[in-house]
Amino acid sequence: MKRRFLSIVLGVCLLIPSTTVFASEVEDKESVGVESQVEDIHYLTEDLTRGSKKPGANASVHNLSTSNYNYQLTDFGYRLYTDKWLTSSSGKISVSLSNFKTIEEHPGATKNQITFRLYDSSGLISSSKKTVYGGSASTTFSNVKSGKKYYVAFEVPTNGNRYSGKGYISD
Repeated sequence: MKRRFLSIVLGVCLLIPSTTVFASEVEDKESVGVESQVEDIHYLTEDLTRGSKKPGANASVHNLSTSNYNYQLTDFGYRLYTDKWLTSSSGKISVSLSNFKTIEEHPGATKNQITFRLYDSSGLISSSKKTVYGGSASTTFSNVKSGKKYYVAFEVPTNGNRYSGKGYISD
């Protein structure tokens, strides 16, 4: 009886490691597929280093000709910046905003305006004030020089309101 019991336990013990290895291999293959689908989103907020200040001289560069710069504006009440320098080879930079909403509202305050500003290392290049309809707004800055570095600022009226939104920058 003891011998039979030990034989069964030994057999089960030999099966467990191979099952664990198999499950681990399947899990690894599935996670690789998920990682390749994750988009790089830049979370910009006034409370963090990313977004509260313009990119520094040594900040990394995002090539818009390779991929869009995806962003999430989180709980802001005045101005946010891209956390990277942007380059484009198409001669333009387009900014698209969606899901723009007021998350804290003060009575009588303007709540549907945003200004997109394009800067280079020397300063302001262009500005575009937009009225947001249905949570969306966009603008395109032209005469962008290939190889030159730019950044974008998102600015709302300073009236006590707090906003959020998301979007992308493309060329």
